Formats: sequence, structure tokens, C-alpha cells
Amino acid sequence: MKWFKEKFLRKSKDLPVIDKISTDMIAVYQNMDAFNLPSWFNLNKSDTLPVIDQYDDIVGIVSEYDLAKILPEWSLEQDSYQHKIKVKDIMTRNVWVEYKNTNVSELFSTLHEMHTRVIPIVDRNNKYTGKCITRSEIVSYLTRMVKPYSLGGLATPLGVYITDGKHQAGAGNLGLFLTGVTFSSFVIIINFINEMLFNFNSNVSNIFVLLFNIMLFLIIVRITPFAKIHAAEHQTINAIEKGLPLEVDIVKKQPRFHKRCGTNLMVLILGIFFILMLPEQFPILRSSSLGFLFSFILFLFLFSNWRKIGIYLQKKLTTAKAPEKYITNGIKVGKEILQKHKNDTSPKKPNFFVKVWNVGFIQLLTGFYGFYFIYNYIVSYTMIK
Repeated sequence: MKWFKEKFLRKSKDLPVIDKISTDMIAVYQNMDAFNLPSWFNLNKSDTLPVIDQYDDIVGIVSEYDLAKILPEWSLEQDSYQHKIKVKDIMTRNVWVEYKNTNVSELFSTLHEMHTRVIPIVDRNNKYTGKCITRSEIVSYLTRMVKPYSLGGLATPLGVYITDGKHQAGAGNLGLFLTGVTFSSFVIIINFINEMLFNFNSNVSNIFVLLFNIMLFLIIVRITPFAKIHAAEHQTINAIEKGLPLEVDIVKKQPRFHKRCGTNLMVLILGIFFILMLPEQFPILRSSSLGFLFSFILFLFLFSNWRKIGIYLQKKLTTAKAPEKYITNGIKVGKEILQKHKNDTSPKKPNFFVKVWNVGFIQLLTGFYGFYFIYNYIVSYTMIK
């Protein structure tokens, strides 16, 4: 109990009231036919429901288990239709209730005693409020406070960026924007190289040119600090997800690749694109039967191996051994995101836009196309002059 008070009660002011993590739940009346309970369980998506009287006072709680105890004998009787079994006849009368606006911390010391799935919330007059707190909600809330369910990140010119979907840590929006600007400059360099190599030969396959451009882009990433920062980001996230201490010697030993890396997704998207392009480049594949069979085999191979290919590319091209300064930066950012997650005691989950924004693609694409547009505008203006 001493440990409980030290760790949780001193933080109770920061924790939400149980209403914030409660669930709307329609109660059933004690005089309702028990025969109707299954439809109410389905309506509430719960196997346990509060029971009220005509004054909206909580008088019991009823579950599928309570109903199951009488069903075998009840349902098999010849004259079962004549039974007048009410909810009050099978409900549990000893009900655990909590008052509205009770702090979540007050449940911590008794959570292990919560043998019912549902706790009705009542007001100060003991009237049912229409909300319940469920054991699964409490457990889910406390589990989210342990550590983020998943982390994402990016390498930026300003260092490592990591997000848990709700918070940002590290390079921030400016770093994400500058990543887009940097990638755009890579593409401009590649376009310049293309003009020197392929303009004189119009017979070069579009697929070959595209493959060449992608490989050139990956090589540029590999020889720039991006690959090292990318590795530090992956190694930090791997350490956090394994529950390892964020120390330099430990993070250094973590793999440079990650199963949720954008490189894997890039392989899948580009793979689909290439397969769809093949019939245009090779007329023999335009035959309906041959083209379908070939495409089917390629799609089967792609969907079975895209993650393996992505991890291979991570190891060889999109990441490189990170120096200690990048590992240290990754650790600093990792500790920052963990602290923000720990300090956020709100049960409210981020909405879709917040998640998309924090992933960073909006900022990255804005920087990419913004810089590309400005560059083309300047080039066009110079040519006109």
C-alpha cells in the first residue's frame, strides 16, 4: 500500500475521472423478462448489464453467465413458454458502483478485486448516470500508460524524429519539412544526370530509367548522413519496443532495420507499379492469358516477399552504421517521446488527422513539392530571360 500511495496517489490530480474512460451503457429494468436479455447484451455489446428499478436506482447487475445458469433447464421444458422469469430473479444484487467524478487513481488499489466486468456509475443521489466503467477500459488505459503501443519515425537533416501518433519528439515539423526539401534536391540532381545520360537515346526503356533513378536515389541516401540518422532512429525504436534501457552501448547493438519502415512500403508500392507497367513495355505480355499468368506470378512473389526485400534494402542502402553522436541524438529523442507519453494522462486517443500529421508525410510532401516548384519556376524564369 505504501508503494501504491507513493507511485499513484501523488499523481491523482493529473489522472482523469472515471467518467472520461467510461462507456455508455443502457440499463435493463428489473421486471423485464429475462428471455429478452440476449438482444440487450448484443445492443450494448457487453455480456454484463446494470439493472435499475423504476426510480433509476441501481438494484443489481446481470450477465450472460447468470442467464446461462438457468437456460438448460428452462429452455428444454415442454411448457417453457409459460415461465415468467424476470431479470430480478437471476441478477446479482450485491453491486459495486462508483460515484460520478471519482478519480481513476481511487480504483488502482482495488482493481485486483474487480471480479465483475462492469461497474455502474451513479450520481450523488445514487441514480444511474447511463455510464459504466468496464474492467477492459481500466486495463486498456493503464496499459497505454506503460509505453506507446507503437512508434514511428524519420531521419531528418536536424536529426532523429520519433512519434507515438499523439506526440512529436526530436526534429519536429521543421525537420520533416527540410527532409522533403532535401529529397527534392536529390531528385533534381537525378534529373540532371538523366538528361546527360539518356537524352541522346530515346530507345531506353521507361522501366529501366525508373529503376536507375530509384537506385541512384537510394545510393545518394546511403552516402549522406540520412542513412546514419535513419539507423539511429531504428535502433532507438527497437530498444524502446524491446523494453531495453536507452543507453549508448545497448542501443548500438540493436538492428538497423525495422519491420514498419517506410522502405518496406516503398517496395510494395513500386512493385505493384512495375508489374502494371510491364505490359506497356513488352507487347508479348499484352496477350490476355500470358499477361495474366505472368502478372499473377509476379504479384504472388511480391506479396510474399515485399517485407524481406524492404529489410534487405534497409540493411544495404537506406541505413548505415550510425556514429555515437547519432545514437546519442536518437536516445535523447527516445527519452523525450517516452516522457511526453508518460506525462499525458488523458484517455483521449488522437484523431485521424493528428495521427496523419504526426506521421510526417504531409510536412515531407509539402517541403518536397514546394522546393521542386520553386526550383522549376526559377529555372523557367531564367530561361525566359
